[in-house]
Amino acid sequence: MHEESLARALLRQVRMILDENPGTIAEEVSVELGPLSGVEPLLLEQAWERCGTGAALSIVEVPLVAECSTCNLQIELQEFDFRCPRCHAGMRVVRGESLELVSVTLRSVEHSPESAPCLPL
Repeated sequence: MHEESLARALLRQVRMILDENPGTIAEEVSVELGPLSGVEPLLLEQAWERCGTGAALSIVEVPLVAECSTCNLQIELQEFDFRCPRCHAGMRVVRGESLELVSVTLRSVEHSPESAPCLPL
């Protein structure tokens, strides 16, 4: 399943962040997920849990936003109709077609590692 490889790719990104911040652990990893990303949120959550990071995964589902190529109207699409409601020209997607790492919440473990609920990744 491709969510498994996406979870591992997120994990690699988080590890790079942890390498840049020694003495920290990741408590939460936040991602944005669009409807055209081809990623099933539940499957991504399950794949993340199988990675065994101990960090929570927060998935924010973002809307599909498109912009008209003629009149520049920018709207949130409710259905996959890529024609401008104003001038009926074609529209291009400007948001909602990707999975993006938004933030990683880190916590220092230098002072009390035994109380850390999450293992370093």
